[in-house]
Amino acid sequence: MSIKRSQNIQSLPVTDPALKQEIHHILLAGFRMLRFPQFLEQHFTRSYRALALNNLIANTPYLLSLYLILGFLAFTQFDRASLALFPIGFVIAGLCLASTLTLVRWPRFDAGFHWYTGLSAMVALSALMTVSASISDPALRTSAHATSIYAVMIVYAMSKMRFFTTVFWCHMAGLAHLISARVLGLQHSFQDFQAYFIAANMIGMGIAYIIEHRERAMFLQALLLDIDKAEQKQLYANMEKLSREDPLTGLANRRFFDERLKLEWNRCQREKQPLSVILLDIDYFKQYNDLYGHQAGDHCLTLIARALKKEASRPAELVGRYGGEEFIILYPNIDATQIKNNLVRIQQRIMAQAIPHEGSQIAKVITASLGAATVLPVKTLNPEKLVSAADQMLYKSKEAGRNCWFNTQISHCEPQQQNLINLS
Repeated sequence: MSIKRSQNIQSLPVTDPALKQEIHHILLAGFRMLRFPQFLEQHFTRSYRALALNNLIANTPYLLSLYLILGFLAFTQFDRASLALFPIGFVIAGLCLASTLTLVRWPRFDAGFHWYTGLSAMVALSALMTVSASISDPALRTSAHATSIYAVMIVYAMSKMRFFTTVFWCHMAGLAHLISARVLGLQHSFQDFQAYFIAANMIGMGIAYIIEHRERAMFLQALLLDIDKAEQKQLYANMEKLSREDPLTGLANRRFFDERLKLEWNRCQREKQPLSVILLDIDYFKQYNDLYGHQAGDHCLTLIARALKKEASRPAELVGRYGGEEFIILYPNIDATQIKNNLVRIQQRIMAQAIPHEGSQIAKVITASLGAATVLPVKTLNPEKLVSAADQMLYKSKEAGRNCWFNTQISHCEPQQQNLINLS
């Protein structure tokens, strides 16, 4: 059964520039005490635990092979009497190994990974050292001690135990060994204890420190890489947004509107559906800017844009800013009869904004002139003809005194033919 724990760092504000600066500061200052600020330490703990779990699972065949080879060599090369307590220690170590390799495959026990691996390592290593102390043959005892040192190195390297966890369990293993040796009445040499057990555990702690320090550095480097990727992604999204949106109103800009117009033109052509466009121009907007200032003019455009967005609520509909005070609205699947209702509603909505305009020659509030065109897209026409026809209707509205609308339906035989003109 293949099991892999996720090492994704979740709910970390990787796009926060302050975090990037903090990480650089930590890398420069170093982290010799193997400790990050709390918000980073929590995420590192989860990430490192997942890494250790995956590492131990991946190395399961190697650990089992070493265990079986050690047992095979011991039981085939030496007689039962010379092995002393080795069979018991071998069984205890096997139980510790089996329990650990079983628990790592149960995600419910992941939170206690470093504790149950540490406990298993303590029991197994103290058992091995006790076995070494029970052997009377000096040469065989030396070999047993060397095997114990090798086992310590393997256990700490394969389990990726945290350094301070390792220090704790090393002391517990030493204490357990001394207690078991006294209980069993073994001839115990403190010199051997110093030379082998303490030395082995010092090596183990050194390995744990080096591994954790390296993983912490890699964790920070990975975070920096994630932050760079997030920043690049955000920058690309902002650039994409700027290339599609008008920065003042948030509406589609002319370039994006033209792209959508072509897409909807082709779709309506395939589905044989009508396509309508409305062009809108704010009346006497130059006078408004001269009277109230450009800042007020920008605010006025923003209010009008917000009102027009409500008139293009369906997914395929789109509002765009087509010029300084000119807006354009795309209406797929709307015919010439339906577009008249939209024109009336838009005109009423703009009047309802009640934006004061003392410089207007037709009203005391902001008004707009509108022109609309509808077409059933065919191959003999192109989208530009639709916008051109709507522009001509807008021109007629201005010529007719402004604050009114005209619309037309384009024939595929004569694109500029006006079938219907309404003046409000």
